[in-house]
Amino acid sequence: MKKGLVLLFLLLLLPVGGCVLFAQQYTGMTGLLHVPSAEMDTIENLRFGVHALPKDMMPDRMRFDGEKYASSNWYISAMPLKWLEVGYSFTLMKFRKNLNKKSNEIGFYSKDRYFSVRVRPLSEGRYWPSVVIGGNDVIGQRDGDSQSFYFRNFYVAASKHIDLPFGEVGGHLAYRKWTKSYNSRWNGVVGGITLRPSIYTPLRAIAEYDGDGVNIGADCVLFRYVQLQASLIKCRYPSAGAAIRIELR
Repeated sequence: MKKGLVLLFLLLLLPVGGCVLFAQQYTGMTGLLHVPSAEMDTIENLRFGVHALPKDMMPDRMRFDGEKYASSNWYISAMPLKWLEVGYSFTLMKFRKNLNKKSNEIGFYSKDRYFSVRVRPLSEGRYWPSVVIGGNDVIGQRDGDSQSFYFRNFYVAASKHIDLPFGEVGGHLAYRKWTKSYNSRWNGVVGGITLRPSIYTPLRAIAEYDGDGVNIGADCVLFRYVQLQASLIKCRYPSAGAAIRIELR
């Protein structure tokens, strides 16, 4: 996986024409790496993608035989309106085949499915930031002691960008609340900084604090329709993803 991550970083740096990217969060929604932002994708775009999740990004309750495991998240997301983004995701879960405790066949035989939504009540202006209110795993009854809603969290985020001679610098700040106590390490104030270099605007470098550690990474759109992201969670655990972008207009 580390060799694949290095290759993906090299691909992100290739000088191939593309369009401006407003991120790919691991859930498939717009954001930074593991932190939400108030950036939004362009209207009338669909994204189909997959993202590799290292153990450190997985909810602590997702375990197999008492041990956490790495997995992947598959998603589709869209911007039907310029102020609304919606998405559907599923995370592969490790089980014994047919839930048979005596089976030696172990694999990703189940999925945790959820919907995400983001609404932007305020667009960025010259003197003020954009503001987004959103959440992941938002549809369903109150979770209580339910064993689902592994990724349920709600947040409010603000983003502001400044143009400098060497590129566009973005500042992002959010307050996030996870509803499950085992995800509480990611609660509270989170945020990050982005840099989009003027020499190649489809590329974006990211540094963020997700409530539990510092993450670094980069993302890019290649050939206009291929979206890539690579990161190191806590500057240590590799994570990467890719998506296909479809323009509906």
